[in-house]
Amino acid sequence: MQDTVEHVASSNGRSGKHAITAGPRGERMPTAGWVYLAGVVVVTASAGLSLVVSRLAAHPRPWAAFVVLAACAAVTQLVAVRTSRDRSYHISTAFLVAGALLLSPELVVLLGALQHLPEWTTRRRVRSRRVFDVCNSTLSGLAAWGAAHVVSDTGWAGGGARLPLAGLTACVVLVGLNRALTAGMLAFAHGRRLLETGVFAPTMLLTELVVAAVGVGAAASWQVNRALIPFALAPLLLITRALHVPQLEEQARVDPKTGLLNSRHFASVLNEELARAERFERPASLLMADLDLLREVNNRHGHLAGDGVLAGVADVFRAKLRHYDVSARFGGEEFAILLPETDSEQALRVAERLRQCVSQRVFEFGDETCPFQVTISMGVATFPADGADANELVHRADLAAYRAKLQGRNRVQGAAASGEPAPAGRTPRLVALPLEEPAGRPPERRRRHVAVAHDRRSTPGPARRSRFLSTLGSYCRMFMLL
Repeated sequence: MQDTVEHVASSNGRSGKHAITAGPRGERMPTAGWVYLAGVVVVTASAGLSLVVSRLAAHPRPWAAFVVLAACAAVTQLVAVRTSRDRSYHISTAFLVAGALLLSPELVVLLGALQHLPEWTTRRRVRSRRVFDVCNSTLSGLAAWGAAHVVSDTGWAGGGARLPLAGLTACVVLVGLNRALTAGMLAFAHGRRLLETGVFAPTMLLTELVVAAVGVGAAASWQVNRALIPFALAPLLLITRALHVPQLEEQARVDPKTGLLNSRHFASVLNEELARAERFERPASLLMADLDLLREVNNRHGHLAGDGVLAGVADVFRAKLRHYDVSARFGGEEFAILLPETDSEQALRVAERLRQCVSQRVFEFGDETCPFQVTISMGVATFPADGADANELVHRADLAAYRAKLQGRNRVQGAAASGEPAPAGRTPRLVALPLEEPAGRPPERRRRHVAVAHDRRSTPGPARRSRFLSTLGSYCRMFMLL
């Protein structure tokens, strides 16, 4: 399963700290990224040409295996599993590993280039990404070929263990080098830190090694009986289906425009953290941030610019918050940030730092000739002083953010400093959080939590009994019809 630099393309349109230079066709990438890409191209070309020239007069090449593997790799390159953060994963790694075990090095070079041709004809991509993907596949395949042949040519491995050990070596080398090259491209070209990229996440590495192991089985089947190839490749279908499960789970948790948590999943995290804070008698703070005058940005610069502002503010939160802080897009132009183990004074300082960082960021999109800036108004509420449960805490922080807007916007307001009731006509947001409770919550805590929901509390008893009798009558009529 091959990882590409495609999953960070969404950051190209936003301003950053790195110097941007124009490349072919106006491509925008830092100078360090172009230098790194040039180095990868030079190394790949040197390794490939040296092996091709040295084997011009080699014995007959396995063209049949090459045609089958190239066709399979090109087709599977089109079948990509994409997540909400624009990460792209392919299962063509299995055929690169099989090529490293079955093909000569000059055919491995050709395989790494040909597998991307159908993708280029069906999808528009930046030229630098195309070049890097070809070099990444080619260099990783050559390294896997060399490592596998070193193991198979040594005499310490027996005849029966030679192919398994060579296959294991090829899998580790190909996956490791592929991830290392991708991590370098993300660091130099897009300024992403290693932990942010996730290229070395244990679950991802394990999945890639499993996909690569299918290639070892395909190579063994080719050597034993070529009719067994379909059976050896059958697990790829199941793996492709299984790879969509994390994608669906992430889509259920993550807001697609910002990459932050959505409000529903944030509510679950907030309830769990408040339960932990209550159990250990520790503080926790909640920040509600509201973008100022986002509608004017949409009207003046377009809705795509407004979406870019939302994504840029989310980038500020990710860069300035601790790794265990939780940020979410609460709805529209509103954000929510959970700060565990943070009292009111510390939360106010964090909110002020975030406000300054957002106000100092310059946004520039496409051919926009007039850069602009935005501001946010923030409200701070702390558990348990400002709220005893999640709904009350959100409500107090939301009121504080609203009062920050009334006082002139672009400021931070604490809930403790705004004890007056909510303005007339402002709808409370207590019903915005789901009513699910974490497992193990005491019954009295659950009753108190559910009691704050306005829609149920405002429903009189006779109305509830009437709905119950109506529902019971409907079930009885359905039973009689059956």
